Amino acid sequence: MRLRRTRSAILAVLAAVAVAGAAGTAASANADAPSQFSVVNGAILPATGTPVPESGTQASLWGNASYATTTISGSGRVLIGAIAETCEARPTIRVTVDGEVAGASTIVSPTSYGTYPVGPALDEGRHTVKIEFINDLQTSACDRNVHLAYARMESPSTSDDDTTFSFAVMPDTQQEVLNARDTRFRHRSEWLAANRSELDLRFVTHSGDVVNWDTPDHSQYAIAQDAMRPLEEAKVPYSLAIGNHDTQATGVGGSARDPSRTRELVRDTTVFNRYFTRERYGAVEGWFEDGKVDNSFSTYEAGGTRWLVMTLELWPRVEAVDWAKEVVASHPDHNVVVVTHDYIDGNGNIERSAGYGATSPQYLFDNLIKQYANVKFVFSGHVGIAGNRVDTGVHGNKIYTFLQTFHSSTTNPVRLVEIDTAADALRTWIYAPYTNESYTQYDRSIGDLGLVR
Repeated sequence: MRLRRTRSAILAVLAAVAVAGAAGTAASANADAPSQFSVVNGAILPATGTPVPESGTQASLWGNASYATTTISGSGRVLIGAIAETCEARPTIRVTVDGEVAGASTIVSPTSYGTYPVGPALDEGRHTVKIEFINDLQTSACDRNVHLAYARMESPSTSDDDTTFSFAVMPDTQQEVLNARDTRFRHRSEWLAANRSELDLRFVTHSGDVVNWDTPDHSQYAIAQDAMRPLEEAKVPYSLAIGNHDTQATGVGGSARDPSRTRELVRDTTVFNRYFTRERYGAVEGWFEDGKVDNSFSTYEAGGTRWLVMTLELWPRVEAVDWAKEVVASHPDHNVVVVTHDYIDGNGNIERSAGYGATSPQYLFDNLIKQYANVKFVFSGHVGIAGNRVDTGVHGNKIYTFLQTFHSSTTNPVRLVEIDTAADALRTWIYAPYTNESYTQYDRSIGDLGLVR
């Protein structure tokens, strides 16, 4: 066995001992549960991630000759629970099922055992699984390792019969696309894709300013496009609102590209629509202008309810608002989520200025959002950091609005919204997987949503 007890491995063991000591009763309760894994050139160690596996242990793989084996029963895809020790890049595992290579997956989270589906769905039966660590690296400064919590089967049927699911809202990512070495944007998508089963993640949207400005080589758009690929590969549908920085109104450096033509150029989204299309979004049902995603809507079903995500351009034209009204009116059995770049300010007030667009957020509220009983949520960015407000529509329905902007230069926050259709309630929180940081001051739990069924 390769006993490579480097600084990171030793610290991991010490951390696990500390966690076990602090856990007390929980550790004792798990003490008799054996690990499901047999390990070659690795070790079974106390768990260092969360949630703690039933055995209280993890299978630690330290080199390219390290692997773990187990036998699992059921049907569907193989799910691997793992955490990463990163060294210049993240660890990758290769999974073999019943002697055939099923696929590989890069492990993202350093602290929570993300769930990584690998390979195609399998028929009902008992399956032998081998998990290999295939891109080991050790330097004087760091040591790349991977730690496995579990392997299990995922049912091939959807969980629509369940009552709890989630969707995610990305904030302004304009600070995450300035150079190709910044991995925060893609890391967020990788984390969401890796944890989609645990979250029962059904949709991802974005409140705008995907990029900061366009350049002759469109490099920021290329970075953003690549960052969304993990969701596309995982078949998680998404949408992106158009922010002012996503239009030709904003020039290199962030100032007006041509101050005399700003109102005209804010509608020039040619480059954006070259990099992001209805096909890439994955679930688009309709659009205002052919060949453009600026004003479009997507639908999905979850928890026994139907959902419509309406993405609207910044300070939308009257014609675009009229189109949106027709869409919402024609889908009375859908719970509507409206996403637009600018809607509420940092104090939670609905903005009254049209900026250099056509209509104001107040116009949008008066003419669309408050007019339909099935409009449930509005998400926006542009200003402030994070916040929320509640309004009452003309039919007495409550409309819940959330802001998430951040403009972070160090991490990658994302708002997660968990809907419990049985309880008619939601829970929302903001988490940054890049730094494992939670913004608990923005946690909210809301009941009596009045969901359309």
